[in-house]
Amino acid sequence: MGLQAGTTNLFGDNGIIQLGAVGQYAQANDDGSSSAFSGAVSQAPSLIGVSTVTPSNVGAPTADSTAEIALGSSTDPVSLNVTLGALAASAQETAAGDQSGQYTLANAGITVGGSVLSPVLASLNTPLQTLLGVASGLGVNVADPINSDGTVTLTLQDLLDAAGVTSINDLPPGTNLLTYVPAAVVTAVTNAVNGVLNTLQNAVGGLGLGGAVLSAAIATAQAVVNPILSGLTDTLEGPLGAAITALAQLAVNVQTHNSDGSFTETALRVGVGPNGSLASVDLASATVGPNAGPVAVPLINPSSAGIAGGVALLGGGAWFLAGLLRRRRLLATAA
Repeated sequence: MGLQAGTTNLFGDNGIIQLGAVGQYAQANDDGSSSAFSGAVSQAPSLIGVSTVTPSNVGAPTADSTAEIALGSSTDPVSLNVTLGALAASAQETAAGDQSGQYTLANAGITVGGSVLSPVLASLNTPLQTLLGVASGLGVNVADPINSDGTVTLTLQDLLDAAGVTSINDLPPGTNLLTYVPAAVVTAVTNAVNGVLNTLQNAVGGLGLGGAVLSAAIATAQAVVNPILSGLTDTLEGPLGAAITALAQLAVNVQTHNSDGSFTETALRVGVGPNGSLASVDLASATVGPNAGPVAVPLINPSSAGIAGGVALLGGGAWFLAGLLRRRRLLATAA
C-alpha cells in the first residue's frame, strides 16, 4: 500500500512519486559535533566527507538511486513528469552549535504536457509538417522539432538558463524549480522551430532550381510560425505558469531551523496542489542537533541507541521521508 494524502496515492503502486534505492547515515561525535545524510549513496562522500562515511554506513550504491514524480495528464491544463538523479542532502552541526547543510540534485529532466501546451504545439506543427514535406521531396530530410505527443522535455540546464544562473547551488534556499518551467518551455519551443528553419535555409543554396522552391516554402511557413513564436510569452508562458502553480511545487535546498533547536537540510520538497495544500513531501532530508556538546556524558553504546546527540540513526537502504511526526502532519493536513 502507498502513503495516502486524501484521495491521492503518494507512493507505491500508481503513486505520484516513485523512489529508487537510497541510503541514510547519521553520527554524533565525541566532541559534540554531528552530521547526517540522506539520499543517493554515491553522493555521501562529497557531502559529508570520505573520512567520515563509507558505503557500508549508508548502504551499497545502486544504479537506481533516483526519484520520479508524475502529476497531471494530457487532458489536464498541465502534466509534469519529473526524473531526478543523484538526489541527496546532508546536515552538519559543529561542537559550537553552528548548523549548516548541503545538497545535490543532478540529471534532472522535466517533461511538460497538458491542454495548455498541446494546442500551441499543434498550431506550429501544421505549417512545419508542410514545409518538411517539401524539403523531403527535394532530398533534404530534417526531423520534426515538435513532439507528436504534445510535450516538451526540459533539462536541468534549461531551468538554470531560465533562472539566469550557472549552477543549481546559485539558487537561493527554498527556490521552486517549477517557477522557471514556463520560460524554459517558451525558449525550448522557439529554439527548436528556429533551428529547423535555419537548417533548411542553409540548404537552399545547394539545391539549384529546387532552392527556389524550398525558399518559397520556408517563407510561407515563417509567415505562420513567426507570429506564434513572438506571442508565446503572452499566449503560453503566463497560462502555463498559472496551471503549474496550481498543480505542484519543487522547492530545492530547503533549510529549516526547527523549534526544538535541530536543523534540517532537505534536497527537494514536493508540494502537491496550490502552495502544497494537498500534500508536502520531503525527499532526501537530513536533520542534526540540538547537540548536547562535548561535556555531555557519552552513551555507553551509541551505535545501538535510537538517537545520539539528537540525531536519528537510520539503517542503510531505507528511505526516511521526514519521520513519523511529518507523516502524521501530512495526513492531518490532507484530511
